[in-house]
Amino acid sequence: MKKQILWFVALLSSTLFAATDAQIVEHFKSTIQVPNITIEVVSRKKADGIEGMDFVTLNLSDGTRSQKLSIFTKDDLIFPDVISIKHGGSIKEMMEMAELQKNLSALYKKEEKKNVVALGNDPKKETLVVFTDPECPYCRQELMQIEQRLTTNNIKLIFTPVHARSSLEKSVLIYNESAKVKSDAEKITILKKYFDEAVSYEQKISDQEVGRIEALKQKYFGAGIKGVPFMVREKELLK
Repeated sequence: MKKQILWFVALLSSTLFAATDAQIVEHFKSTIQVPNITIEVVSRKKADGIEGMDFVTLNLSDGTRSQKLSIFTKDDLIFPDVISIKHGGSIKEMMEMAELQKNLSALYKKEEKKNVVALGNDPKKETLVVFTDPECPYCRQELMQIEQRLTTNNIKLIFTPVHARSSLEKSVLIYNESAKVKSDAEKITILKKYFDEAVSYEQKISDQEVGRIEALKQKYFGAGIKGVPFMVREKELLK
């Protein structure tokens, strides 16, 4: 399904003759040869700083998998993306990030403290919220820099692991053990312990505890996170 969608995106600007919601949906259905596919326009808004251009997000599903796709439309034209020299990059990325931050904000403002590992508490420093996974190699690389990053930022970690059950179990252990200590140094020791590829543990983690982490992951990925590590300024989530 993904390859077919990517192939379709390459044809968008030359094949679509109209850009109403109904025509966009109908064109997708006739172009993407996936059995039982359903397509719907889930949002449509004005593109930032571009008069007469809309930013349209669609949801494509074959019944078991779903994928969101965003495009731009102006008059009878469709564009996969628009590059702004003035803003220095992809308008699509900027608008998708703004939408993601809006979705995350609604969740983060209500997040329970037990689901956040906080490091640093300096009101003069900007706070970064990091979504992470103890078995993600890129997350491990990020953790290696954590002491250095704490010289300029406070950090709040939320565990949204994408790997096997063991990654969820390690997340449970990190939350449980870090809740019992106070200093950043102690929390970092716990983090490094369970982010280590060679770590072993004897604790039995219940399905209920694993389910809590799975629900946490699903909640934030449902809001639009696509992978880990993912970092965002806390001030953007508290607006």
